[in-house]
Amino acid sequence: MNDFQRHIKQLDPSPGSRSEAAQTARQVAIYSLSALIVSGMLVWFGFLGWGFVAMLHWILDCVKSLWAK
Repeated sequence: MNDFQRHIKQLDPSPGSRSEAAQTARQVAIYSLSALIVSGMLVWFGFLGWGFVAMLHWILDCVKSLWAK
């Protein structure tokens, strides 16, 4: 059992063993992916809003055409 615990410690390096450059690169990658996800969500919500406004215009046109008859 003692050998098993030593094996786990070898597989799980401590956070302090990473170099400063590796930590910086990891943070840059995380922030870049976060920015990509947020911008994708903003674009998606923009398309949803645009579709909602187009649907409202269509409904108003249908109501106007019913009232005109």
